[in-house]
Amino acid sequence: MCASYKNSVWPDSFDFETDPICQERFKPFIEDELSQLKSFDGQRPENITYIFHEHAKRVSNDVYKTCLHMGLGETVAHNMKLASLPHDIGKRLLPLELWDMEEKPTNKLKKFRRTHTLLGVQIVLEYFPDVDHPFKDLMIEIMAYHHEQMNGEGTHRIAGDKLSAPVRLMSIIEAYDGWRIWRPHYGERDISVPGVLNRMREEKGADIFDMEYFEAFAEMKMIEYNKELEMVLNDATL
Repeated sequence: MCASYKNSVWPDSFDFETDPICQERFKPFIEDELSQLKSFDGQRPENITYIFHEHAKRVSNDVYKTCLHMGLGETVAHNMKLASLPHDIGKRLLPLELWDMEEKPTNKLKKFRRTHTLLGVQIVLEYFPDVDHPFKDLMIEIMAYHHEQMNGEGTHRIAGDKLSAPVRLMSIIEAYDGWRIWRPHYGERDISVPGVLNRMREEKGADIFDMEYFEAFAEMKMIEYNKELEMVLNDATL
């Protein structure tokens, strides 16, 4: 990567892997919440394609890889990965029947679904009333604001200049993964890696995403995609 990113705006004041509070308090919490989200998924219809706990893992892995690609280092990348992992835990507090409709959700339904952002924050605040730690702040920030947009027309109407770098990166990767998973109302939409990235760039663009971070993420995904494609082509010629 040629771009220069300021480490000061990224979570580098602690290391999740060695920090006692992270290991003793936050790690078991995240594991338990992902287990509960998996159980919630288990109650949904068998034919669903968009599975919340799997989405959470894919997003956190892409956050990790993008941070490394941006040159932010292992500590920041790992801190970001763990803080991103529980971003959708609030979904399990909403009724099952809200999630798996074949038709495209109305704006009213979409708005109600996105109350999961603050429901997740509520879970964290109730679980850790006694903890003051930068990881808690990061986790809450990502949880609350991962559906915001640069133009200020996202879930909580917070414009991009008020959003932190971690949130702006997370909003890109979270949206990408959602659009990569086919759902009935998508019809014939192109959900390939290049197709989704092109849609994000051309149809959404700077109104929705921080394009500097988007291009860093897109570059990482295309490198990964081209490597996988090359492996498939090589296997096909054997």
